[in-house]
Amino acid sequence: MRHKILVVDDVQTNLDLLEGILEDTYDVVAVDSGAKALEILPDAKPDLILLDLSMPEMDGFELLESIRRNKHYESIPVIFVTGSDDVYSEEKGLRLGAVDYITKPYVPSVIRIKIHNHAELKTYRDNLEAAVAKRTKELEERAQEIYEAHNVTIMGMSMVSESHDKITGAHLFRIKNLTGILATHFAKKYPQILSKKTAEIITMYSPLHDIGKASVPDAVLKKQGKLTDEEFDQMKAHTKDGANLLRELAKMSPNERKPLKIAIEIAESHHEKFNGRGYPDRLAGEEIPLSARIVAIVDIYDALRSPRPYKPGFTHAEAMDIILNGDGRTEPTHFDPRVLDAFRDMQADLGAAYDANPDPQIANSDTL
Repeated sequence: MRHKILVVDDVQTNLDLLEGILEDTYDVVAVDSGAKALEILPDAKPDLILLDLSMPEMDGFELLESIRRNKHYESIPVIFVTGSDDVYSEEKGLRLGAVDYITKPYVPSVIRIKIHNHAELKTYRDNLEAAVAKRTKELEERAQEIYEAHNVTIMGMSMVSESHDKITGAHLFRIKNLTGILATHFAKKYPQILSKKTAEIITMYSPLHDIGKASVPDAVLKKQGKLTDEEFDQMKAHTKDGANLLRELAKMSPNERKPLKIAIEIAESHHEKFNGRGYPDRLAGEEIPLSARIVAIVDIYDALRSPRPYKPGFTHAEAMDIILNGDGRTEPTHFDPRVLDAFRDMQADLGAAYDANPDPQIANSDTL
């Protein structure tokens, strides 16, 4: 491949001389001013620029500064031409980003060697950057595949755990979408408390909130009347059972221990209440992990909106009123005030997300 060299010099004799030295080996584009050089750069796309520093109007220093300020041209190596005793120009040109210099009078062999070395170096660098970019893209695609597979696994585990309950896959997808809306907004509103990355992890693992229900007897899960104290204790145990299952998974997945810690927090504490009256540990305030505080309010909202065999579903406005103002069973004091504020901020988006994915089993059946 022949490299393209842009030669910039206001003296035509110098242009002719340099072109004569280089034209057998390179494609040479010669211009007699800095302004013309800038004008043709987008189309010329040179591999190297040979630049005279002493030119009228726009001198070589100004052109060099312009080249280095433009991200499209900053990687083009520039070799400048200077007088043999012009130490000041040499120092300034190198400081502005030139890679080398050639002194007058011209020595053709030196010019060819320097241009060859820097042109080849640029080719190597360009090829390396292309290879790195290609490998980076491959790794990103692989990471995305792993991420998607991870998400499918999480959703599959969640659906299996709830398959014997009157809960549909739509509920799990809604929990994830609703959690994503709330957690993302909370991270933007309180970046000092929650990072964007952690918000993404909370969202990913939110469908596992009730994974412990797999250990609850069907008779308890499907009971339409009020639970006895013993049955309620069995129901409450799903928080600890789910967390313990995830702890066992964490032991087998050292690389996933940190994100699984968040999954464990959600499973174990999403029924805790900010006022300390929840279960299983009656945690209060910030004793409750933030991940669980976020999923808790989303889970309540979804439960209020969703029709069940033993109750109708509330409208978005009714569910918001219950959460924000209370109804005797659900009270604002159950929720972290900051999470509640973020929830209020995003109420329109949350309502739309629920409406976009209703429970098909219940919506399409009169028997449930």
